Amino acid sequence: MIDSNLRFVRIDDRLIHGQVITAWLHAYHDVTHILVVDDDVSADPFMRQMFGLLVPSGITIDVTDVAGAIELCAAGLPRPTMMLVKYPLTVKRLIDGGVSIEFLNIGGMGMAANRKKFFQNVAASDLERQILKELIDSGMKVEIQIVPAQKQVDVASLLR
Repeated sequence: MIDSNLRFVRIDDRLIHGQVITAWLHAYHDVTHILVVDDDVSADPFMRQMFGLLVPSGITIDVTDVAGAIELCAAGLPRPTMMLVKYPLTVKRLIDGGVSIEFLNIGGMGMAANRKKFFQNVAASDLERQILKELIDSGMKVEIQIVPAQKQVDVASLLR
């Protein structure tokens, strides 16, 4: 299913923070909705409330798990939407559930257990690298770009 209202999909382990709110919403000026997709965060009422407080006036937000995001996308997103996830596995699960994502931005994947430096401040585990390779092999364009003013780095060139 292709949803023309899905404007921008980003992996960022912080999900919503200053760069997302200021730089990326400015770059995608028609976006009026943010869809945060994370199984753990969606189950945390405090985090859902905090994210709701962080979005500027005029921007709506949904915080949902993967299954809920698949349902929302299947029904058709009603507004131009930016989707934020923490992990490549979440993107794979969305794709496996029928969500069409043609472009993926990687902004923040910090050091964590099993992760090694991938590019500058971006780290990835072996499994995450394999998932990114699978996404690219399926035709998805995957780029690292922390903020819109920076140069885009093609992830395919890093996986060779």
